[in-house]
Amino acid sequence: MSQPMRFTVSCPTRIEFGAGASTALVAHLPRGTRTVAVMTGASGTVAEPILRDLRQSGVEFVHIRCGTEPSVDSISAVLAELVGRRPDVVVACGGGSVIDTGKLVAFLLSHNLELDDDFDRLDQALLSEPARIICIAVPTTAGTGAEVTANSVISVPSKGAKVSVRGRALNPGIALVDPSLMSGAPAQVILRSGLDAVTQVIESYTSNAATPFSDALCLPSIGKGLSALAGVVDTGDAKSWEDLAWVSLSSGIALANSGLGAAHGLAAVIGGQYHAPHGALCGRLLIPVLRRNIERAEQGSDADKKLVECAALIGDRFQSQEGGDQLSGFEAWMDAQNLPRLSDWGVAADALDALALEGMAASSSKKNAVVLTHQDFIRILEESL
Repeated sequence: MSQPMRFTVSCPTRIEFGAGASTALVAHLPRGTRTVAVMTGASGTVAEPILRDLRQSGVEFVHIRCGTEPSVDSISAVLAELVGRRPDVVVACGGGSVIDTGKLVAFLLSHNLELDDDFDRLDQALLSEPARIICIAVPTTAGTGAEVTANSVISVPSKGAKVSVRGRALNPGIALVDPSLMSGAPAQVILRSGLDAVTQVIESYTSNAATPFSDALCLPSIGKGLSALAGVVDTGDAKSWEDLAWVSLSSGIALANSGLGAAHGLAAVIGGQYHAPHGALCGRLLIPVLRRNIERAEQGSDADKKLVECAALIGDRFQSQEGGDQLSGFEAWMDAQNLPRLSDWGVAADALDALALEGMAASSSKKNAVVLTHQDFIRILEESL
C-alpha cells in the first residue's frame, strides 16, 4: 500500500543549529526575563559557558543539577528546589534526561502543578497548549532529539515502568543545537546516544505511520548517521560531530511525525524494569528487530523496500562478517565497542516471555514496520540476551 498523501507536519520549536549556536542563549530570553532556572547534568561543566553568559548579562539564575534519569521523585525534588524562586524561563542544557526534566518542569511550573504516580491527573487540555514558561533546550549529546519532541519520559518506580508524558506543552520553545558542546561526554554515553539517533532515523523511516515528510528527513540521515557514529567513536572529528548532531535533530523531528518501532517499544519496557540506558537498549535491539522485520515483510511491499534499503545502507558502511548477512558487520562493531547485552543489565531468560508481551503492547511497537508475533518478540530478546 502506498503512503498517504494527506498528513500533518509538526515542528513548533524554533531551531538554531551549528557550532556556536549556544552562545545565542541570552539573546533568546524573552524581554523582561528576571530569573532563569538552568538544568544541567551532575557536573554541569559543559554548561559553564552558558552560565558565564548569564552572569555577564545580569540575569539571575538558579543552577539545578540533574544527576539521574527523570523520575517522579527527581522531578518533585526540582520543584521543591524552586519553591519561592519561580523562573521566567527554564534552560535545559544536557542530554536527553536533562531536557526531558526541563520540559516537564516548565510545564508543571506554568500551572503550579505537582507530579505523582497518577499521570492521568494531568490535564490533557493544558498539555495540548504551549507552556506559559518557555523551555530553551541546549543538547549536549547527539542522540535523543528531545530538543524538538513533545514528550518527556519519566521513570515510575511504583509501576516498574517508564511513562511518556505527551503534549504540545512539552515542546521546547527554542532549541540551540551546538555540535561543539557534544564531544566531552564519556565514550559509552557517546556510543549509546549515537545508537539512539541511528535507531530513531531507521525506525522512523520504516514506521507504518511514516509520511513523505519524515522520509525526507530520515533517508539521507541513515547513511550519514552510521558514518558519523563511527567517526565520532573512532576519531571524534568536528565534521562527524556536526553530522551526528544533525541526524539526532532530524530523528527527533521525524519521530514526532511518524512514530518509531519495536526496538523502541522493547527498550521502553526493559529500561523501566531494569534501569538500563535507553540508547544502549535501542542499539542492542536494533539488528534483531530489523532481521525479524525483513523476514515478516511482504516481498515487494513498501515496508520490504524500505527495510532492504536500510540493510543495504548498513552493509555499505560496516563490512559484513564472513558468512553473515548485511547487518552482521554493524552488530560486530557494536560488540567491539563493548555495548552491553541485555543480560548485562540483569535480564534473565525466564523473563523474556513477559517482556515480549509488554513490548508488543508498547506504543512504539504499534507503529513497527510490520506486524510481529509474540514469538518474534521472544526471538528478538533471545538474540539480544
